[in-house]
Amino acid sequence: MTLVESLKNQAWIVILIISLVIGVLTFFKMKGKLLFRIGFSFIRVPIFFILFYIPLFKQPRISDTFILLIVGGALLIIGMIISIVGSKQLVKTNLSGIKGVPEQIITTGLYSIIRHPINIGLMLTFAGWYIIFSGVYSLYFLAIFLIFFIFETLWEERNLEKAFGEKYIEYKKKVGMFLPKIKR
Repeated sequence: MTLVESLKNQAWIVILIISLVIGVLTFFKMKGKLLFRIGFSFIRVPIFFILFYIPLFKQPRISDTFILLIVGGALLIIGMIISIVGSKQLVKTNLSGIKGVPEQIITTGLYSIIRHPINIGLMLTFAGWYIIFSGVYSLYFLAIFLIFFIFETLWEERNLEKAFGEKYIEYKKKVGMFLPKIKR
């Protein structure tokens, strides 16, 4: 058994633990009725578990090349860093609703460069994870997942425009959604 096969066999335990932690953190961070918080938090656990476990299912694989490991690993690490930094900035404010609309527009740190650092970080993290294991079916799923995430971010944008109006529209003009805007 190779090191990669051994890691794949043990990864489900780590993925389950991470998913449970995400569910618990969601529960404590959300506001609202107790049953809603419990339900929403524990719906997230199996969703995150499935999303991270899909590449490990037995499926045809693109040939294991070192370049896929390097590219996937780089995307994974960069995505995790962006998500963590963006999350640390977001939790400094009070959030409301399922998507956690902040009480004010965050325009400092990563949010002064891109409007949705957590979302782009998660997209990069999942892309890196799926590229590392390079299962054919999971790469199809990755494309669907990324499209879904883009639509979800557009929905989030609409909610933020409703909440903050013209202030958010001005912020959008200055800061890119997923990539920094190039100033002329």
